[in-house]
Amino acid sequence: MTETLERALAPLMTIGSFWDLGMFEYPFGQPRPYLSSLYVLAKWSFLTFYYYYPTYIYNLRNEGTYIDDFVTLITITLVLISFCRFKELKMCLRELAIVDDTLEALGMLKKYQRLRNWIIRMIIGWILCISSDLAYNNYVLISMFTNILTNFFYVGHFYVSFIFRYPVLVITINVLISTTILGLVHVYIFTM
Repeated sequence: MTETLERALAPLMTIGSFWDLGMFEYPFGQPRPYLSSLYVLAKWSFLTFYYYYPTYIYNLRNEGTYIDDFVTLITITLVLISFCRFKELKMCLRELAIVDDTLEALGMLKKYQRLRNWIIRMIIGWILCISSDLAYNNYVLISMFTNILTNFFYVGHFYVSFIFRYPVLVITINVLISTTILGLVHVYIFTM
């Protein structure tokens, strides 16, 4: 049984921290800023140096700049903002918990287990969406270029297609986190 709001939101926050949208917390409630900073720096340095920078240079020289080229820059900005505003997010969750305790004292029931199950279903749906998108892209590649490709190239293309979509996936998980918290605020405002 889930007893606090932060425990109910823990799966979403854990997934968000692995996608660079917050700090790792272990044990619960103990943020690890150095580990989180090192993780974000290592991941984005690798992605930028080995994939995004060469891709942008190639696109700039040969094809020009497209709107899709700015998605990565927007994502890096989003990650930095989310990382810096993590403490404010935690403060907001604590204030929501105070409001929720007040509402419980007035007679409303807490439905944290239902919220946690809903969040887990959202995460599963998000993972299925990622998997189906990657499977579709790889199926299209394999069906179009069956004669040319080797097995090594299949694995390489799967990796590149995931890295190419990584910024969109980060934006999507950030939207899930924001929507969940704004939905909670909405529920609390209109139940008073």
